[in-house]
Parts: sequence; structure tokens; C-alpha cells
Amino acid sequence: MSKPTNVFIIEQEPLITHSIKDALHTISKSKTGMSFNTKSVRSFEFAYSEIKKSRHLSLVFLNIDMYSTYHEKSKFIIEMVSTLKRNSPKAQLLTLTSIRDNYMIFDLIRTLNPESILLKTDITFKDLIKAIENVINDIPFYSKTILQLLRSRMSCDINLDKTDRLILYHLSKGAKTKDLSKFVFLSRSGIESRKRNLKTLFNAERQSDQFLLEQARLKGFI
Repeated sequence: MSKPTNVFIIEQEPLITHSIKDALHTISKSKTGMSFNTKSVRSFEFAYSEIKKSRHLSLVFLNIDMYSTYHEKSKFIIEMVSTLKRNSPKAQLLTLTSIRDNYMIFDLIRTLNPESILLKTDITFKDLIKAIENVINDIPFYSKTILQLLRSRMSCDINLDKTDRLILYHLSKGAKTKDLSKFVFLSRSGIESRKRNLKTLFNAERQSDQFLLEQARLKGFI
């Protein structure tokens, strides 16, 4: 029998952790010689401590919803995943999220490059098994809503830089133009210039900010 696959689950919700373990057990019963050595934690702090001392993790399930603010979450997760890839370079990352925010999902793909992204409201137990089997076989797996988002962005010929995306994101969260300089480090005149350019790109000239956001949302940017 081959060595057990070392699995690390970072998840707050006991039911999700239980489902992952059940899926692993189902796979091990159906595949001769495959077994899993599983450990789970419920906080990023404990997870990071474990990742820093581990050298042979194979599958890591990461719930990215465990911090209240996006920027706090993003910074910590990026640092933790960088440590994971450095210490366990063969580890494959499966991310789970309840977030239905296109900006955050694309930022997740761009910064973490996970083998799988699963929207919790999308997946069934069979989907979870399929995701694990795919990743083990080096095949990426994205749940239905994530795939639809990727398709909408791939079919769009508009390219935005990080500043433009941040402007759209914070406008969609209700920020006023006068307050955007707190988030994107531009003067108000610079922000106004960016907004005018965005309205041109999205065919929203002489339209309201709300119309601009609706067009950006249709194309998967927010």
C-alpha cells in the first residue's frame, strides 16, 4: 500500500469538515491503495502554525471566509499560502467560500492560484468528491457559479488594472467618490478621471454611477 495522503482542513464549520472527511473516506474505499491522513483546525492562527512546521502536506482545504474584513483576510491568507507552497511545494489547494463577490473571487484566483474553488452554495456531496478526485489527478475543478464567472470574464475584451477594479469594487459597496481616495491612493481629480474612462469603456458615458456598476456587474467585474 502507498503512503497515506496528508490532508489538512482549515474550516470553521464542523459540518463542512465532516463532509470533507466523509468524501475522503468514500474515495479511499473506492480506490485500492489510497488512504488519507487527515488533520483539521478551525482558525487561521492554528493553521499557520501547523503549515510552518509541516513539510509533506498533499491536500489542503482552505475556507477563505474566516476573517471579517477582506483586506485583513487577504494579507494573512496570501502569507499563509506562500508558506505552504514553500514548505510543502507539492501541496494542492482546494478553496471553499460563501463569497459571491466577483472582485474577491478573481483576486483569489490571481493571488492564490488554487487547484479548486468551491462556492459552498453550489456544491453537492458528489461535487465535493469530484473536486477531490480531479485535484488528485492534477485536473482543476471550479464549481458551477465560478465557471460561469470565468466564462463571462473570458468573453469580455475590457482590461482593467488594479486601481480601476478597486474603484468599481468600493463604489459597489456604497463608497462615495469623495471617499475613494482612502482606498485607492489617488487624488479626487485622479479618481474622477478614472471614472470617466471607466464609463467610456463600459458604454456608460453620461450615465449614473449605478448604471456603470450594472454594466461592470454584467461583465463579471464586481
